[in-house]
Amino acid sequence: MITTALIAMLPMMAQAEKVNSTPVNASSVLQTIFGLILVLAIIVLLGWLLKRSQYFHAAHHGQLKVLGAVSLGTREKAVLIQVGEQQLLLGVTPQQINTLHTLSEPLPVRETHIKQSDSFAEKLKQMMQQRGNS
Repeated sequence: MITTALIAMLPMMAQAEKVNSTPVNASSVLQTIFGLILVLAIIVLLGWLLKRSQYFHAAHHGQLKVLGAVSLGTREKAVLIQVGEQQLLLGVTPQQINTLHTLSEPLPVRETHIKQSDSFAEKLKQMMQQRGNS
């Protein structure tokens, strides 16, 4: 009786094995891995672009600007910032930031605006003229 039941179930078991066994070949695995790498690369690229973009920085919308910086050592630098109409000279180290001096008269700031519509040749020409003038 048990053997008869097993023999009757053999065609159903064989059919179930055919349905459950999907062929996995190297091209489908490579395609899946490539898709995953592509999605991860897009996420990393978008994160990097957002970090580099000035659009999302709070200082971009406010009155805070970094006018210049000078390295004083391997990990120390002096930074000139403008807050509204006032300019501050800051000493920056890995442990702290100190105000070195508050300028009574703001230093003149040279603005360099390059139009987005300019071609590379025009931008290069403007930069070369600025270097020649200084």
